[in-house]
Amino acid sequence: MAITKESLAMAVETVKDFFKDILRPNMELEDIKQITFPRFHELIKTHEKSGQTYGGGKLYVKFIDDEHFKLEFEMYFRDEEERWHKVANESELRDIKLLEDSLIKTLKSLKTIEFSIEAPTSEKNLGNVTPPPVLLDDVEDRTKIDETK
Repeated sequence: MAITKESLAMAVETVKDFFKDILRPNMELEDIKQITFPRFHELIKTHEKSGQTYGGGKLYVKFIDDEHFKLEFEMYFRDEEERWHKVANESELRDIKLLEDSLIKTLKSLKTIEFSIEAPTSEKNLGNVTPPPVLLDDVEDRTKIDETK
C-alpha cells in the first residue's frame, strides 16, 4: 500500500493532540509510561496500516525550569520504498507540580529522562532493528537529524 496524501494527513492529525489532557497530579514515571505507551502503539498500528514499518523511537520527559517540564517523542517508520519518516511531537509546557516530588528532583538533576518506545507485537514491525544511526544516535544535537531519508 503506497503512502498517500490522505494517509499522511491522517497520521499528522493523529499526533497533533497526542499529549493533550493526559497528565494528572503526582505522576510518576510509570504513570506517564502507562498513559503514553498505548497511544504510541495505536500510532504504530495506524502507520502500519498505511504500509510503513516501525523502526524505533524515544519518549523524553524534559526539565524546562523550576516551574515547567514537557514531554516529547520521536518515532521512525520505513516505507515500502525503504525511505525513513520521522513522526514527532511535544507537549506544551506543563506545570512541574503535576509530577511526584521525587520525580521532580530526578528530572531537575538529569534534565532529560528518555524511554525507548517498543513496538507492540506485530508481524509488520522490525522488532529490534534500529533506524540509520544518524537518526537516533545523535540525541544531544537533533539539528543533525536528516528527516528526508
